[in-house]
Amino acid sequence: MKKFKDVEKTRIQAHRDPARDSVHRASLLVPELPGAVAEISFVNHFLLKRGYPHVACRITAIDAEGQRIESRLHPIQEPRVYRFRLTGSVDAPVDTYMVEFFAADNLFIPFPAVMVNHHGPGFYNTVHAFNRVLNDVFENDAINAQQNAEASIDVDLSGGRDTFAVFTSGPTACRGKLALDLATPGRTYHAALPVDRPRLTQQVVSVRETFPEVDGATSGVLKIRQPEQFLFYGRMLAGIRAPDGAFSANHSYYDCSGLPEYWEDGRGSFRSYPHFASFDSAIRMYPVQSPGGLQITVGLRGADGKELGRAKAGCVESPGPRVLEADVATLAREAGVAPEDVRTFVVYADAPDGGAVPCRANHQLAYSSGGLSSSINVSLFNPNVYTPQRPGLTWAQSIVGDGIDSRFAIVGNSPEADACDVEMAFYDESGHVGDRKLRLVPGGAVEIDPARDLGLAGGETRPVWVIARCPRPDVSLFGVTRDRPTGNCSGEHGF
Repeated sequence: MKKFKDVEKTRIQAHRDPARDSVHRASLLVPELPGAVAEISFVNHFLLKRGYPHVACRITAIDAEGQRIESRLHPIQEPRVYRFRLTGSVDAPVDTYMVEFFAADNLFIPFPAVMVNHHGPGFYNTVHAFNRVLNDVFENDAINAQQNAEASIDVDLSGGRDTFAVFTSGPTACRGKLALDLATPGRTYHAALPVDRPRLTQQVVSVRETFPEVDGATSGVLKIRQPEQFLFYGRMLAGIRAPDGAFSANHSYYDCSGLPEYWEDGRGSFRSYPHFASFDSAIRMYPVQSPGGLQITVGLRGADGKELGRAKAGCVESPGPRVLEADVATLAREAGVAPEDVRTFVVYADAPDGGAVPCRANHQLAYSSGGLSSSINVSLFNPNVYTPQRPGLTWAQSIVGDGIDSRFAIVGNSPEADACDVEMAFYDESGHVGDRKLRLVPGGAVEIDPARDLGLAGGETRPVWVIARCPRPDVSLFGVTRDRPTGNCSGEHGF
């Protein structure tokens, strides 16, 4: 893990001197998972954002022994969505796919803005690129200087559900162990699972099988320490699997509970989120921030962006065994606010008694509708974080098709900034399919139903992307998808 303040230094350097430490390869790994079709999807932001006309995408299928089955090169030159169905793309069993992007121009970020999609009967899971082979030893020096356990993993072992995590080996074979710690309010459990994987392959870990004595648990703090791997950035895909095989998963996050890294001035962190109509909203904050406590308050805002009320969600103590879970509708009722009047909610995190505020304040954003909930991994913002003073540009994926409900929403990260117009351009595999211009009020949200508002309802389930531009630099996009028959949800933040 790279320290947050070092990440900030790198961001500032890249904005001030784009030719310094340039990036010309970006990559990700995609696992094949049982009962699911694996795909990737991205809009050609290389062209639409940066004006790069020639980018190459190479997709390599890798077998369970870490051997290349085949690689194929795809030119990325058109202003449209690119979608690659990986499952079934080669005539041999595949364990993992390596996806690489190459450009003579500076890509700036070695993680590509790609969505990894797994879908099957009753579910459509989406997560942005989450692990990759590093580009050189210098990047390894920066990324792997600090070793941390993986955390922010939702735990649910009730009703036949299971929590799972996908470990992936890097460019060399990996031998060692996965150290799992599962903390519940009454007890902490430990396990060490052996790892002996060929390069660029995966191993799925079942928490139910690892800790059978915890059957029925609906919450817990799970941490997984992986073996150290050279030239590899090893986020895990982790989530909840239902008895019928459907799952909702997102990437893991750093356990920072042993790393004291704080802002000097003590100002609190915050972030605004949309409250989608006909979806339940909640946050889950795990005790994985730098040591200390955070008092969490949620501000509830209406269609005009004005605050309707505030509610105390509780305090999260790190390290510790307790997860802070807060349902937005419940908080609204406690604050005397009708839940149906809420359009956005703002999460505030402050250190009690004027203490230090950690640089990283991470949590899960959960949207649900009766089935599996989404688990969007997000981090709060802080006034100390560098924000380039330029017009805002953000882009995100949604899913449309028979039996699918989807929403986009754009919010200002700060609820107090100025109103502005948001110009949104929508793309699918055929190219540009529509535009919308809507007003973003302070503290409010701009919400789009792509099936209804763009006439894209029905047909094959497929990705639609939006690119949003506005004068404000501090805007974020969120998307949520619901399988209508099952109520299983997934979602992700934008790029």
